[in-house]
Amino acid sequence: MTDRLNPKIIVILEAKLGKTAEQIRPRLSELRRKHSGLTMNAAAQMYAMSHNTSIMGKLDVEDRQSLATVQAITQVSVSSVSKVDKRTLNINNSPIHNLSFGDRNQVGQSVVNIDNSLEKLSKQIEKSTVLTDDEKNDYKSDIETIASQVGKSKPNRSIIKTAWEGIKALSELEGFAQAVAHTGTLIQHFIS
Repeated sequence: MTDRLNPKIIVILEAKLGKTAEQIRPRLSELRRKHSGLTMNAAAQMYAMSHNTSIMGKLDVEDRQSLATVQAITQVSVSSVSKVDKRTLNINNSPIHNLSFGDRNQVGQSVVNIDNSLEKLSKQIEKSTVLTDDEKNDYKSDIETIASQVGKSKPNRSIIKTAWEGIKALSELEGFAQAVAHTGTLIQHFIS
């Protein structure tokens, strides 16, 4: 991941927005904290878009990929109610639900249960006072990876298994064992 902002980008943003680098840099850091996996240059593009401009031409392939990942996760933001298999499902603004429901044609009850369990685990991670912000972002990124894979018609079991190995470490922390065990039971057929 690119940790440094392209100096040309900051100059362009200063000129286009009439702001100083000292005003812009903290906003970019906030965007990176909010969207794990985002490069600094991709954060600059998101910031530019929020000010009705763009620096897309200055992004490299890695920046564009990180931006596409974040945009795919946050694209669905409207709460709605849908009929699936004669059941009514409330789809809320959760990134877990947005990502998973937005990517599937059919939704089985087991996938809904996985989504709900992953969402609860994500909220528990967010509220944790034991984990650092970086640890929280890493765990939530693994959760989003699992959610996106179980939503595919042909999920990649090795990706799910790798992400799950990272999340399993949470079970050693106080208060997480039950949630991790429950989620593990639900995704067992994806990782065995």
